[in-house]
Amino acid sequence: MGKVILVTLLIVFCIRTFFIEPYTVSSAQMETALINGERILIDKTAYGIRMPITILTVPFTFGKYSSIIELPYKRIFESDVKRNDIVLFNNPLDTLKPLDKGELLLSRCVALPGDSIHVKDGIFRINERDYVCSPDVTNEYFIKTPNRKYLAEIINELEISASSTRVQADTMFLRLNKLDAFILNKSLPDSMQVTTMVDTVSNYKFLIPAKGKTINLNTETIAIYKQIILTEKGPKAKIVDNKLYISGEEQKRYTFTDNYYWMLSDNTLNSSDSRSLGFIPFKNIIGKGRFIWYSPVKGRSLSTIK
Repeated sequence: MGKVILVTLLIVFCIRTFFIEPYTVSSAQMETALINGERILIDKTAYGIRMPITILTVPFTFGKYSSIIELPYKRIFESDVKRNDIVLFNNPLDTLKPLDKGELLLSRCVALPGDSIHVKDGIFRINERDYVCSPDVTNEYFIKTPNRKYLAEIINELEISASSTRVQADTMFLRLNKLDAFILNKSLPDSMQVTTMVDTVSNYKFLIPAKGKTINLNTETIAIYKQIILTEKGPKAKIVDNKLYISGEEQKRYTFTDNYYWMLSDNTLNSSDSRSLGFIPFKNIIGKGRFIWYSPVKGRSLSTIK
């Protein structure tokens, strides 16, 4: 009996390490594609199997390990991340821990290596084309109304999923997806419409780094890619007065050694994605969300993640 249990645990450990790993959604940032509390299966073979780095780890735990021995990063059967994949990855800013022990985050890949991103007046563009979000993507809307009871009655009557984020004077802020916002506005008078929040201040444009891509170094490119360069080159790289030095020698150009991706969560409120984390390296990517095997919402279990 003891041998059977030991063999069974070993098989499960190997499956979780190399092939399939369960993950519990612990925030609302991917709603409504994934609901807080849902349990999903991560396909760790989708982009190639990332070999363990921290080998002194207590099985079936995430936080108990020793970093005395760390193996170099290696991935076998490597495959590209696809646009719109929902991806599990280690937080690239969690640098105090080994790569494979960093904070786990789940988000949607919207831009690939070599893509251009341009944000202007609240419009998000990829390769100079407007990024079209799913109707299920949630945003913060505001509505000026002295009659909150009337608004609540309309929302309940339409069976719309809306939650109030805050109230300021006569303005109420709601979290809605685009479809529900459209339906709600059709039922409200013209003087009482929900309007999305538009950021017209944060305007920027840049390229997503691709492995083998070489860029000219100047004040602008160093500002954008500084963290990537320092992470890739380690202690031998220094940036002084907007100039890159590697092993003490000034560099005029730089070639990236990894592919990077841009992740955006479906729920734009309080989300941990590329807007706060920056570029996501391929080496940080663990796998692709495949199936929902448990959901607190009836009818969503055993369904494919989209």
